[in-house]
Amino acid sequence: MVNPYLKWMAENTDTQWCNDSAIIGEIGAALESGAVGCTTNPPLSYLTLTEAPEIFREELSRIPAEAKGDDRVVELIGVVVRHISRLLYGMFEKSEGRCGYVRAQVRPKLSADADAMLKMGKTFASWGKNIMVKIPGTAAGVWVLEELAAMGIPTTPTVCVTVSQIVAAAEAYERGVKRAVEKGIRPAPSTAAIVMGRLQDYLTVLNKERSAGLSTYDLECAALAVAKRCYRIFIERGYRQVLMPAAFRCARQVEQMVGSKVVMTIHPKIQEEIIKAEAEGTIRREIAIENPVDPKALERVIKALPEFTLAYEPDAIAIRDFDAYGGTIMTLDGFESTGWQKLLTL
Repeated sequence: MVNPYLKWMAENTDTQWCNDSAIIGEIGAALESGAVGCTTNPPLSYLTLTEAPEIFREELSRIPAEAKGDDRVVELIGVVVRHISRLLYGMFEKSEGRCGYVRAQVRPKLSADADAMLKMGKTFASWGKNIMVKIPGTAAGVWVLEELAAMGIPTTPTVCVTVSQIVAAAEAYERGVKRAVEKGIRPAPSTAAIVMGRLQDYLTVLNKERSAGLSTYDLECAALAVAKRCYRIFIERGYRQVLMPAAFRCARQVEQMVGSKVVMTIHPKIQEEIIKAEAEGTIRREIAIENPVDPKALERVIKALPEFTLAYEPDAIAIRDFDAYGGTIMTLDGFESTGWQKLLTL
């Protein structure tokens, strides 16, 4: 069904959005509501292959019998991503490469192996012009992001749960684009995913473990504040990369990013919550990006959880320490266990 709020946002503000699901029916509904692309990852690929295998039956039959283990997982992801790529290709051509991308994520377990991520990233990119390669915002991932940008390959930095990671990814993209231009290569677009909900999940775990007493509202505000700070930095510094707020945990977080020049990626569950919230009058159709995040909520989180300050301050974490941040570890482990490992069983 059409989502009136998201359709309004897409048609009347600078904010674009993508469907955060690989379920084919959900993609169609999102496109009718103004979506300009699709995001996938290993868990989302597993979900669509198991919920609607008949859609992919012909493509699955063409997977080489000798493809085993990780090689077979790559083939399975390719079946999903290429299918969606074809669905979006008309939009890609009509927009002259500005929209119509599907995003595919390299194996989470490879987050510290630059050469392996680069190799897998190039394989993913070979599947279609409108495929963005998702590389984690780890120390090795920052290097890979620059290399792919220098080759003219579209990218989406992901597993970025801190401002420091987002800034490092944006700087890597700038370096890569400069190298591409010097070689006569046309620069490819990039959307940087600040997975705010994954940060919120991490802070939620810490809050529970330490009996810190923070409310869900406080933690929602903390994640939103990180996304808004990333956006302000992008505007101030003039980065060419486009910010991609991701992993929303409530409708209000979406509402408070409206008006920003970003490409949100929104899961169908949150899309449904948005419809409900608008009907109940708890979100409004307005430009809200300049609205401040509740300072009292942020103060409570800052006092209770120093890990939030690490995520919020732009220079709080050095690139070499990205891999050790708890939110990064938790997110990568989640993608590996609920996605890649499950795909190995198919």
